[in-house]
Amino acid sequence: MKNIGYVRCSTTKQENSVETQTKLITDFCNTHDIKLDKIIVDEGISGKTQNRDGIKELMDLVKQNKVSNLIVLSLSRFGRSFIDNYKSIEIMKKHKTNFISLKENINLNEPIGVFIFQIFSSIYQLEISQLSQRTSDTLQMKKENNKVYSKVPYGKNRVGDDLVENKKETRMLRKMFRLKDKGFNYGDICRYLTKNRKKTKSGKKWTPQNVYSVMKSHLNSGKITPSFC
Repeated sequence: MKNIGYVRCSTTKQENSVETQTKLITDFCNTHDIKLDKIIVDEGISGKTQNRDGIKELMDLVKQNKVSNLIVLSLSRFGRSFIDNYKSIEIMKKHKTNFISLKENINLNEPIGVFIFQIFSSIYQLEISQLSQRTSDTLQMKKENNKVYSKVPYGKNRVGDDLVENKKETRMLRKMFRLKDKGFNYGDICRYLTKNRKKTKSGKKWTPQNVYSVMKSHLNSGKITPSFC
């Protein structure tokens, strides 16, 4: 197994140059009796993206169990996304690759390194939760303001980012609910729609599952009232 250094440089700043990072990683390896087999470089590429040739080569080697130690100058050089960094390090742990970040003093072969990584793990979970909450809040806000927030629902049309009523589909929805009130099941309603040559929003034939999904979605919207039907 090899000991590999990873260097990323998106600017020409001296403190983060390829030469500076390479020297610091090499010095660390010499001091700690680690034979540095290779330096993988991504130059002129932002750390915000995982679409980097160097990082792809590196992670392929990790997944092939060919990397003993991976040494970077800092987590920010490895990547800007905390979530992506965390996922990559989890893969390294799975494949017995030790991750060493010089500035953050992370070395998964040492107790303090494991402790620091556990802190990062907690931050990762917090970021995931916050991202999920922000996404949920955004969708709810769009929903409340009648904005497009997902696939355009049956009974609506999209105009820019707004949802406006599709009167023809709304009439058909009313008919579906009236039939349901009369004791029709979803299969019966589907057959009625097929017989009358009615199509789904995407122009396909109705199925009992389609009917159920559309009616359930409309019920969940809270807009079903006696006046609707």
